[in-house]
Amino acid sequence: MADQHKHTPHDEVEQQAQAALSAAKLSGQKRQLALWIAALVVGGILGWANVPALNDLFSFIATVFTRLFQFVAVPTIALAVITTLAALGTKRDTGRIFAHAVTYTLLTTICAAAVGLALFLWLAPANLPADVVGAGASDVPGKLEGLSYYDHFLSIVPNNVLAPFVSGNVLSVMLVAAAAGLGLAFAPKTENREMLLKGIHGLQELLFTLIRALITVLPVGILAFAAQLAAQIEAGVIIGSLGVYTAVVIGGNLIQFFVVIPFFLA
Repeated sequence: MADQHKHTPHDEVEQQAQAALSAAKLSGQKRQLALWIAALVVGGILGWANVPALNDLFSFIATVFTRLFQFVAVPTIALAVITTLAALGTKRDTGRIFAHAVTYTLLTTICAAAVGLALFLWLAPANLPADVVGAGASDVPGKLEGLSYYDHFLSIVPNNVLAPFVSGNVLSVMLVAAAAGLGLAFAPKTENREMLLKGIHGLQELLFTLIRALITVLPVGILAFAAQLAAQIEAGVIIGSLGVYTAVVIGGNLIQFFVVIPFFLA
């Protein structure tokens, strides 16, 4: 019996290999973090120099990164919901898991709103400059003021499959994805269903590959965003009430990320 519990040379080699992989992964994460911090610092310095040609270049790069992340975000969320519900839909614990997920979402959302309100009341940013308010108001559709709560809820229900993805309506995308996932969960276990699921998993792997590629070149985006912010600060755009408002937004996100969410996950 004692011989069965002895470590064989193969087990020792496997343990050493796993330890080496873990050490390499940790080292890679440290290098990545150092690269991100360096990009943040260099971007801030270049942005503070306020060179018009560089500002235009950084604005272009930041816009490209924003669009690329928007491009992969919505399909990734949709496919994750579909595959999760398709796998859990027929199991006994599905209702409990779904209830916990909804409760977690509602509680974290309420906490986020409460944190934002508390920071706003505490820091009390003054009214924003008229030109800033006017620039934002010009982008708001005039018919938005006449919408009722029923209209807002009705806008979540899509009238075709592609509309939510084209318009970027995340709630509509979630609704379509949930319907598709539950439909696959309760559909007959046929060959067509399995082929469809394999195709969905393949698309999911493709999107994950694209996301990893974006993360690889993310230091360029960090540099561009940092340069944009530094240029705006140097030019006096983010000062006074607008600076305090920015502090409220950033502070709320930090509290939500480092305090609220870990509290509910603990």
